[in-house]
Amino acid sequence: MKLAFLTSGHYPYDDRIYWHMACTLSESGHKVMVASSKTEKKEENGNILIDSFDGEKQSKKEKIIAFNMRLEAFNPEIAVCSEPLPVLAAIRYKRNGVRNLKIIYDITEWYPSGRFLKNYHPFIKWFGFLRLLLANLAACMHADGFIFGEWYKSRPYRFFFPLRPYRIVTYYPDLKYIRHLEPSFAGEKIRFLYSGEISASKGFFNFMNVVNALADKHKDLSIEVKLIAWFEPGTDREKAEECIASAAENVIISRVTKQRLPDFSEAINTTDIFLELRNKTFENSYSLPIKLFYYAALGRPVIISDLRAVKRDVRIDDFGYLVNPEDTVQILRIIDGYLTDRDLYMSHCTSARRLAEDSYNWTRVAAGFVGFIESL
Repeated sequence: MKLAFLTSGHYPYDDRIYWHMACTLSESGHKVMVASSKTEKKEENGNILIDSFDGEKQSKKEKIIAFNMRLEAFNPEIAVCSEPLPVLAAIRYKRNGVRNLKIIYDITEWYPSGRFLKNYHPFIKWFGFLRLLLANLAACMHADGFIFGEWYKSRPYRFFFPLRPYRIVTYYPDLKYIRHLEPSFAGEKIRFLYSGEISASKGFFNFMNVVNALADKHKDLSIEVKLIAWFEPGTDREKAEECIASAAENVIISRVTKQRLPDFSEAINTTDIFLELRNKTFENSYSLPIKLFYYAALGRPVIISDLRAVKRDVRIDDFGYLVNPEDTVQILRIIDGYLTDRDLYMSHCTSARRLAEDSYNWTRVAAGFVGFIESL
C-alpha cells in the first residue's frame, strides 16, 4: 500500500510523522511519502520518499497546488494529514478523479490554537478564529477517519463525528532511538535542559527563575543549562536574551540548534533533572507535553506543571512532581530533596525508566496504529 503524510506545520523529519509513523509503516512493507511545506527537500530513505517544498512565501492556494502535484506524482491510497490545509489539498486531489483515496486527519493540537491567532490584530482576532475554525470543520467533514495524539483533544471530534473511525496514538517514543545512561548525579553539579520554543507560555521564564534562584541559594553548586530551543515569530526575543545574559555566575549555559530525533535524544541524555514549567493556560492544561515521555525513557526525574492532561495519563508521582510553575520556592524545595536524598533520586530514575519500558513506549501503540491504517 502507498501512503502519503502531508503537513504544513512540521518539518519532514518530524518525530511523530517520520521517525515513528512513517518508519513503522515502511517496516511493515508499505511505500511512504512525507510532504512538508516547511523546507525544500527531496530524498529517499528505503521505502520512504521525502518530497517537501518551501512554502513560507506561498499563499494557501499555492501550497494546496504544491501538495496536489506531489499526490499526483506519488498516487497514494491513503493520505494522513496533520493540519486542515493538507486535508483540503487531499480533498482537491480526490475530487480530480481519485475516488478511492482515504483521508486521515491526524490531530495533535488544539485548532485553532492561540499561536495561530497571535499574529492577528486584536480587532480581527475573532474573525481569524472563525475562519480557522471553519477550515478545521471542513477538513473534519471530509476526513474518512481520525488519529488523535491524546484523549482530551479527541473529545470534541468524537462528539461531533461519532461514526468516524479513530485511533488514539499517543506520543510514546520508540526506545531504539534512546541510549539510556545510568544516572551520574553527584551533588556538586546539576544539569538542566530547556527544549522547544522560547516563550513565556512554554515556561521559559519560569525555568530561568528556578535556575537563578537555585544558583543564588547554592553558590558552590555548579549548574549547567542546555538550551535546545528556538524563537517563534511574535516572541519577546529581546526579553528572553536579556534573561539568558543575566544568569548567575555559577550557571553555565550552552545553546544547541534544533535536532533530528536520534540526535535530540543523544543531546538531552546528560540531564539530571528535567524541568517542564509551562504556564497553566487552557491549551497547556489540556495538552500532553511530548517531551515528558522521552524524559521518562531516559530514566530521570521530572518536575512538571500541574496539568490536567498529565494527571490523567501519566503516573507522574512515580518519577517526579506536579507543581505550580510560578512557585519557585516549591520547586527549589523539591530540587533540594533530590540533592540531599540520593535514594529518592535513584528511586525516581528507576521508576521512570521502568514505566517507559513497560508502558510509555512506541511498541505499545505501533501495532494498533498499523492495523487501523490497514483497516481503511
